[in-house]
Amino acid sequence: MLRQLFENKKIRIIGISAIVLFLMGIPWLITGYWVRLLTSIFMYATLSKAIDLMIGYLGYVPFGNVVFFGLGAYTTGIAMSHGIPFPLAMVMGALISIMVCIFIGVPVLRLRGHYFAVATVGLNGAIMAIALNATALTGGAMGLTFPVLPAPPEIIYRYFYYMMFALMVAAIIVSIIIVKSRFGYAVRSIKANEEAARALGINTTVTKTAIWIISAIITSIAGAIYGFWMSYISTMDVFNIMIGVTCILMTLLGGAGTIIGPILGALIFQFLSEMVWSQFLEFHLGILGVITILVIFFIPGGLVASLKESFTRAKVQHKEAGS
Repeated sequence: MLRQLFENKKIRIIGISAIVLFLMGIPWLITGYWVRLLTSIFMYATLSKAIDLMIGYLGYVPFGNVVFFGLGAYTTGIAMSHGIPFPLAMVMGALISIMVCIFIGVPVLRLRGHYFAVATVGLNGAIMAIALNATALTGGAMGLTFPVLPAPPEIIYRYFYYMMFALMVAAIIVSIIIVKSRFGYAVRSIKANEEAARALGINTTVTKTAIWIISAIITSIAGAIYGFWMSYISTMDVFNIMIGVTCILMTLLGGAGTIIGPILGALIFQFLSEMVWSQFLEFHLGILGVITILVIFFIPGGLVASLKESFTRAKVQHKEAGS
């Protein structure tokens, strides 16, 4: 019964529309803390969707993908400090990330497995060091300050809530378009067997670089919004490798290579994090680590895959009972 409801296209559309309308209206009904928490969830969901393009579809694990988050934040902050409007500054950050993908991505994407993962970590460390030492441009260890919006706090909270929500929705739409396109089939064929994909005439270098560029653009825009939201950034904040690791865990928790998996993983992980943080201030990272390991151990395909298996098993049992 429940599976049939999910498979009904009209019911799915109504359900999605109801969720979107609910999320659009809820900032007017809750306090600033919960608005900030939901904004944070949207940000991590967006970053997880961007990373899932690499993990779930291409099969490459970019631990250092946070480099684009930092590039987006710093480029936007520097541009805004010179009087450039936020939308244009955000585009500049995305363009810088694209350039890094083109010039660095081609050689780095020739690596595979843990070699690629380590290379992205090194790339993040190198650009972080440049940002830290370019004191005249980035503020160095002192960090970088953004212009503050001249509005009451509750208006500012809602402003960034809707920006992060819109970016998350855009990331989901981009993911759906990629999955249903010929380009998406090419990306997934590389994950299945890169040599076979190359033999079929797929330009694997261009395809891998293109999907990394899309992931970088989404991550860079998230970094730009985050920097403007926080009004202050430092290299330790926006180039923090733990952001990338956390997003990978969220993706695996929800289910890599699925549309809703990374969103679900971000939602559960962030709420668990808040609960553990408030109850166990000294041990929250360890407890979250144990919870994550247990979930991944018992649900290796992620929550979405487990739910699909449960629905399929229930459908088979129902047919057998009816026959």
